[in-house]
Formats: sequence, structure tokens, C-alpha cells
Amino acid sequence: MRSRRKKWAAPYLEAHKEIVIEKIDAQDKFFLSRPLVLEVGAGKGDFAIAMSERLGGSYLAIERDVSIAGTMARRLENKETNIRIINDDFDNVFSEDISLRFDAIYLNFSDPWPKKKQGKRRLTASSRLDKFYSLLLDEGKLYFKTDSDILYESTLENIESSKFKILERYDVYVFDEKEDAMSEYERKARDKGLAIHKLVLGK
Repeated sequence: MRSRRKKWAAPYLEAHKEIVIEKIDAQDKFFLSRPLVLEVGAGKGDFAIAMSERLGGSYLAIERDVSIAGTMARRLENKETNIRIINDDFDNVFSEDISLRFDAIYLNFSDPWPKKKQGKRRLTASSRLDKFYSLLLDEGKLYFKTDSDILYESTLENIESSKFKILERYDVYVFDEKEDAMSEYERKARDKGLAIHKLVLGK
């Protein structure tokens, strides 16, 4: 379900350049810290905030919905944080090749685009899996979670024709609080008793 558009969000993002960046600058000291982590579809930031504190380094959160990105940014205001937000679509952010390589990429409960004809829109469509592969360090990992059976099955199919290897597969994932964090969406899905699927991919 789409969030209601918040009129304050776009001006707020524009006014907080210490948190919100427009594009990737590989020379910016933020992108020189390790580990360098990318989350695509970061939502309101529950997962990003928890994991960035655990991992350290630099954490880039991409969220295309301006209202949701604004909510995340407001949560980070006046805090020392290693998170930067880009309010844009993944394809736009990485439309050109960049020299950066990430230690980890997180895809948490991405839009499943459930209709068959929408397959190319999914974040785990073959072309995007290829892009994620190119953005990872050789020892880097991609972490994927979803409550959508359709997205899970299509992702497994697309992995077969990709360069990725499945390092871990959980058809029904039991949450590991020592190694993982929950987004607001995951908490709601678990409260409803929905099965969560998880994959960890590597090169």
C-alpha cells in the first residue's frame, strides 16, 4: 500500500544535505569508509538504523518514495550517523558505471510486482541481478528477504541464469536477532503470521 504523500517531505530532504545526497561521488570520504553497505528500498529506516550501528563504516540507503525518504531523514536529523540517503530509483542512481564496490547489499521486502508482465520491474530481475553482482566486492554478499512467494520463486529462477551463487537459503526464515535486524514491514508481516523467505548470495 502506498504511503500518503507528505507535502513537507521534498523541502525537508532538500534542506538536509548533511544526510541526503543527490548522487554518488566516489571521491567523497563517506564512500571511502569500510564496510561500505547499500540498501535498496530502505523504507522508513528501521533496518538501516539498526544495521548501520552494528556494521559501522558507511551505509547508503536508497528510497524512491519521497514521503518515506523524508520520514527516514527526519529520524536521522541531529544524530551522528553513518547513513546517507538518496531519494531516487535504483536504476537512476546506477545508470552509469561507478568505481565503487560494496561489501554488502540488502534488498528487504522489495515491491513484488506480482503480475507476470511486471517481472522486469522487480529488483531481482536478471538485468538488476547482473548490476548487483558488478557492484559487489569479490567477497561481498547480497542479502534478500521477502514475504512474497511470487517474488521469491522468480528470484530463485533468475539466480539460476546469473553469476551469483546461493550461499544460504531459508524457505522459512527464523529471525536471527544476533545477525539481522527487522524493518517495520517485516515486523508487520511476522505479526500477521506470514512466512519470510531469505537468501544470501555471493560470487
